[in-house]
Amino acid sequence: MMPDPSKNGSKESVDVATSSTWVFLVAIVISGITTFMFYPLITLELIDRGVGAGATGLILGLLSGTGQILSGLIGTVNARLGSKTLAIGGLALRSVGLLVFAFDSNVLTYAVGAVVASLGSSSTALALKTELMRASSDRRTITMRSIAVNLGALVGPSIGGVVFVVASFSVIVLSVVTSYVLLGLGLLFVKFKPPEESGQDTKTRMRSDRRRLDRLFFVLIGCTLAYWGIYSQWPLVVPLYAESGFGTPLGSSWVYTGNAILILVLQYPLLVKLLKPVRSAYVLAIGFLLFVGSFLVLPIPAGPATVILFATLFSLAELLVSPTLDEVTAQLRREGTGLTRAYGATATAAGVSSLIGASAGGALIEHFDSPASVMYLAVPLAVLGFTGAVVLSRRKAGS
Repeated sequence: MMPDPSKNGSKESVDVATSSTWVFLVAIVISGITTFMFYPLITLELIDRGVGAGATGLILGLLSGTGQILSGLIGTVNARLGSKTLAIGGLALRSVGLLVFAFDSNVLTYAVGAVVASLGSSSTALALKTELMRASSDRRTITMRSIAVNLGALVGPSIGGVVFVVASFSVIVLSVVTSYVLLGLGLLFVKFKPPEESGQDTKTRMRSDRRRLDRLFFVLIGCTLAYWGIYSQWPLVVPLYAESGFGTPLGSSWVYTGNAILILVLQYPLLVKLLKPVRSAYVLAIGFLLFVGSFLVLPIPAGPATVILFATLFSLAELLVSPTLDEVTAQLRREGTGLTRAYGATATAAGVSSLIGASAGGALIEHFDSPASVMYLAVPLAVLGFTGAVVLSRRKAGS
């Protein structure tokens, strides 16, 4: 049996977790709000500046996907340099990259800016996420992080829309960059944990963890691939299915808003209160079964009721699976060794799966001329995720 940490050490750890957790949650909210002030409007702005639709799509792909796909590498850097260096450095890269969008320029400049901003965004997000999980990896903290992300996604577009109408897109970008600079300065005064790979003893324990957990971690990667492959169908299905069901292009906006509100309202009481005694692997299994149910709705002729049913089942599945994948990752790297690399690896898997899933879903919709056709991809992926959850459930409770 491994010795317990000293009482004084435990108390200090709890105190640090309590104080730092809220700091990182606030940083995530601020980062999310400012990001979503900018992101929903960039397509319209670039096209208005004369950038073609194809080039705009490329720029958006670079902006959203570059950093995520390279998160495995970013996680390695984070493990060696520490979350503080990566969080602040990421904000600096993010600021420099986004600044080019404040001015009229050419496609190449925008593309380079998008790559730099994406690398910075993923670096900061991974650093804050890892540091938060190292401070406290219980379900409550993980759920609060998910709520913080969704709060930014809900509030940011509204603020950005107001600023866009009152001022301009360039003012939004400059405001976002200013907020990143201020946030980076604030993080300078926050105490972070030392890098994970700061000593030989840590490296020895990491090798031991890899030997012990590789099989389960690969199962987790499979669940991650399944989830993000499923999630990538959401922006493809909702605009088409909602417009058909509600009879107006505004239907997709209603669904997106409802999705964000439902997650914000139900995620904490469901995960932290109602499902508190339920093991994380079982929560994953329930979530993937809900995904199966949501996509089986799509063959039903679209109407307000079917759209609401699809969106509700999908949202419930999302609010269960997304944070629980983070929880399982933290459990598999319980002692903190390799946690940064683990989150980097899962983020890379998410980026690759999103790219492939979106391409495959789009091809299915084009071939069958129906959004319901994505069920041929999403349902098998949900079954794969459910199977992975069952395998994960066989490990010992608390391990």
